[in-house]
Amino acid sequence: MRIGVAGLGLIGGSLALALRGTHEVTGYDTDERARAAAKADGIRIVTRLDELLPADAVLVATPIPAIVPALERLAPHSDGAVLIDTGSLKRAVAEYAARAPAATRIVGGHPMAGTTSAGFSAADPSLFRGRAFLLVPTARSDDAAMTVAGAIAGEIGAVVTVCSADVHDRAMARLVAGPLAAAAALAVAGAQAEPLLRSAGPGFRDSTRLADTPADLATDLLFGNSADAAAAIGSIVEGLTQLRDALERGDREYARSFLRAARSVRSELS
Repeated sequence: MRIGVAGLGLIGGSLALALRGTHEVTGYDTDERARAAAKADGIRIVTRLDELLPADAVLVATPIPAIVPALERLAPHSDGAVLIDTGSLKRAVAEYAARAPAATRIVGGHPMAGTTSAGFSAADPSLFRGRAFLLVPTARSDDAAMTVAGAIAGEIGAVVTVCSADVHDRAMARLVAGPLAAAAALAVAGAQAEPLLRSAGPGFRDSTRLADTPADLATDLLFGNSADAAAAIGSIVEGLTQLRDALERGDREYARSFLRAARSVRSELS
């Protein structure tokens, strides 16, 4: 297939590297340094977004605020290409798809993989191996488009799960935005551990890993789905409040029950 990749950061760069061995991959990024780095790594580069077309599929891996504008620019000239975004939020993509030209084919996509590193220099073709790749049908997703999106996800080693935009964004508030906010709060609270902060063990370091997310991306994740993110943070605050209250009243049994429930949820991830 002829596959275009718009956005050559961690996700887009990793997609381009993972697919270049079996497909004709072309990349685009607004950042000249990203284009140069990808070109040096053997990716064919274009200097305008619309030059990714014609193609069989275009993967839109730009920052979240740029996804819909990129789709709007590509859609009128897509000529059957499947446009697949890879962002962490889906309602805006679904809303655009509903008003996109009738012949456009748009599938929401979200690879559940990443690191706190950014840019093409962090790209890794094995990033998606064994990880979930969520596919979100839109008003412009036909069976053939879903098949193409699923095939691309499979070829990078990911495991496909299909869900709606509403289900996706509600879940991501709990699985992405909430943990990000909790990690940030833990990191800020950790400052009070000085002068021993740098002596922190893996528990604190693992729990605060998401606090290392670039601030612009973290802000987009929180405010791009603010209502659900606020609800997720509220649930975390409620849980912490209940645990704090149990400590203050010396209720070991409640604390033990709370921690058992947490451990049970955590065990489902293994």
